[in-house]
Amino acid sequence: AIKHFQAWSRRLSESLAYKLFLKYMRKLLTPVTKLVGWGSQGSHLERLLRTDVLSTAILCELNETVFQAKSQFEKWMHRNQSIPADLKEVVYSAGVKYGGLGEWQHCWNVYNSTIVPSERKLFLKALGVASDPWLLQRYLLETLHPNRIKPQDVKIVLTVVAANPEGRLLAWRHLKAYWPNMQSLFGNATFMMGSLISAVTAHLSTPYDYYEVSTYFNGMNVGSATRALEQSLETIKLNINWVSQNEEDIYTWLLNYLK
Repeated sequence: AIKHFQAWSRRLSESLAYKLFLKYMRKLLTPVTKLVGWGSQGSHLERLLRTDVLSTAILCELNETVFQAKSQFEKWMHRNQSIPADLKEVVYSAGVKYGGLGEWQHCWNVYNSTIVPSERKLFLKALGVASDPWLLQRYLLETLHPNRIKPQDVKIVLTVVAANPEGRLLAWRHLKAYWPNMQSLFGNATFMMGSLISAVTAHLSTPYDYYEVSTYFNGMNVGSATRALEQSLETIKLNINWVSQNEEDIYTWLLNYLK
C-alpha cells in the first residue's frame, strides 16, 4: 500500500490535490510511525516495514519523524554518532531534504571518501532528494564526470532526481542537454540508454511532457533504446490518463475527509 501511495503522490505533485494528499498521508502515517518506532529490533520484514514507513513519512513532511531523523543526522554529522544500519537511508534522506548546502556537501564528501558499496549507494540516493533545485542541478552535472560518479551509477542519480518533484523536469532537461555525452559514455548498443530514458520519464504526467519527449526523440536513432522509448511514451500516456480520470475525484474526497 505504501508503494501505491508514493506513486499517487508523484502523479499528483502538479495537481491541486497534492498538498491535501500529503496532509492525508500524514494523518494516516502518524499512528503507524509511533507503532514501528526508531529501534532496529524485529524480524527482517518488520525492519523493512519500518524503513518504508519512516521514509514515506519523511517525504510527506511528517513533523515528528522529520525532527527525529534530522536530530540523528546532526549527531552523525557533527559528532560522528553512528546510525543503526536499518535507519541510515531514512536519516540521510531527511538530512539532505530538510537541510541545505552544508548537509548536502557533507554527504557528498562522505560518499567520495567511503569505499563500502552499500554506503555509497545510500548516499547516491539521499543526495537526490534535496529540495534546492540548485543542488539537484549540481548533482546531475556530476554525472558527466566518470571519476566522480561511476558510469554504472548514473542511472541511480537520474532515477532519484526524476522521482523528486523538485528535480523531475531538471532530470529530463539534463538528459536532453547531454544526450550526446551519454551516447559517447554508454554507446547506442547498450541497455543503459534505454534505462536512462525510462528512469527520467517515469513520473512525467502532463500532455506537454508527452509532447516534449515525443518531439525530442522524433526521428532520432536511439539504437537499442527504441523499445524503452516506446514503453516510456506509453507510461506517460498512462500517467496522463490516471491524473485526468482521478485528480478531481481525489481532490473532492480529500476536501470532505479533511474538513
